Amino acid sequence: MMFKKWSFSIVTGLCLSVGVSAATFEGSLSDQSIKADLSISKDSYFLDLGGMHDTKDGSYGYIGAHIEDKDISKDYPVQIGLGARLLAVDADLSGNDSGIAVGLGGFYRYTLPKANRFSLYGSFYYAPQILSFDNIDKLYQAEVRGEYRTLRNAKVFIRYGLTSVDYSGFSSNHKMNDSFGLGVSLDF
Repeated sequence: MMFKKWSFSIVTGLCLSVGVSAATFEGSLSDQSIKADLSISKDSYFLDLGGMHDTKDGSYGYIGAHIEDKDISKDYPVQIGLGARLLAVDADLSGNDSGIAVGLGGFYRYTLPKANRFSLYGSFYYAPQILSFDNIDKLYQAEVRGEYRTLRNAKVFIRYGLTSVDYSGFSSNHKMNDSFGLGVSLDF
């Protein structure tokens, strides 16, 4: 709860201090989880904030900062972003199942040339032991999805995500968000 208040305060403060040129909201659902993300961009920089709650596997929240590049010289843009995310995880296991980590990584989006309403998206973030704190030894987070632009400012997508957390108190890693989901992305 403290992480949510802290990250919301930071994002709100940064948005008010720099002129925001665009914002994107993404939300997705599966049978047992809900995931939401908000990104706010200014030129080639953006901040993002999000989280996921799974009824069986626990929850995580994050705040991140990225730099991105878009190739819009053709009618099939490529979008690449590199950055970092501060993640707070609570796995709902029996004790010693929460912690924070700094994940480094990024994303890649490719829009198909002959069918420019379709795009493929992938992201990966990794937090090694040196960037993992409290009870977390290491963490990685990955997502792939197929997107279809339904309107100028909206996309629907099918996603598969996985967050894997190695805890110091458990013999095996814990998988969260290991599922398919349906979602929507809205640009403002």
